[in-house]
Amino acid sequence: MSNTLLPVDADTIQHTYESVLLSIRLPTGDALGTLNEMLQGHVQLLAPEVRNLSPRMRGETRRTAVHILVRTSHLLKVTTGSPTAQLPDTYDLAVTARGLLTLYLYPGPLGSPTAEDEIAEQIGQRLCGACREPIEDDEPYERRPSDSNSAGAIHGYVHAEPCVDRPSLLVPVPPQDSSA
Repeated sequence: MSNTLLPVDADTIQHTYESVLLSIRLPTGDALGTLNEMLQGHVQLLAPEVRNLSPRMRGETRRTAVHILVRTSHLLKVTTGSPTAQLPDTYDLAVTARGLLTLYLYPGPLGSPTAEDEIAEQIGQRLCGACREPIEDDEPYERRPSDSNSAGAIHGYVHAEPCVDRPSLLVPVPPQDSSA
């Protein structure tokens, strides 16, 4: 569903995310809150546009679009629900806005739409970073920094309850041959 009420103002979106990504220091207080709201609005405006384009994209551009849309979905889910929901990181919002705008402006050669259902399924799915199993909507989860060299800049999700108790992770151990 394309957003026909609000046009995409690429210059404003670019200026907003560059004010974060090229800044030495972020603002604080109300100014930071306003900046987060602007970035979140840009992301919410661009996500449906890129989602509508993604089934027509090809190759690596399409895979990148799906990846960014999955991350966008996760990022936006963080702020929905309870009043104590965690605010998304300003840098995460800025990078997401940049990625979405780039895909919107430069989607590559477009063809006939294919695999729209698969894309929609991938975008709506949240995977646990520990066990790589889907986190269902009714399951408790935690948002944590990724265990990587990016110094906590990348966030993901893990089951709130230990993953080791999940039946899908239990791998049967073959019996050892005692005649050896």
